Amino acid sequence: MRQLAVAALLFVGCRTEIQPIIKDEAPRGRVRERTAECQFHDYPNATEVPSGSKSLGWVKVDRLETDELTFEALRKKICEMGGDAVSQMHWIRASGASVADVPVELEGNVWSLP
Repeated sequence: MRQLAVAALLFVGCRTEIQPIIKDEAPRGRVRERTAECQFHDYPNATEVPSGSKSLGWVKVDRLETDELTFEALRKKICEMGGDAVSQMHWIRASGASVADVPVELEGNVWSLP
């Protein structure tokens, strides 16, 4: 009986310590290399853009034949503006259009990273 009490006391008295996971401070956006002169970062939300970044405003491009061509046109326009990041990228439909209608523009919030 005494051995059972000692075993129970040891079992209850032992602590398990779980070390916290420490994340890197690297930017959470996806990095996409475009050209040698312009490296582009895509952040889902403006809150994820690194502090010290400067907003260059919103930019829109018309929808082209394919989504990829439209994304490339947006990236090119952002790089021409001197930006190197975008957040809150989304499609815009024509006024009064339903969700089943094809979007007519792609828009994003442009940033210049520190």
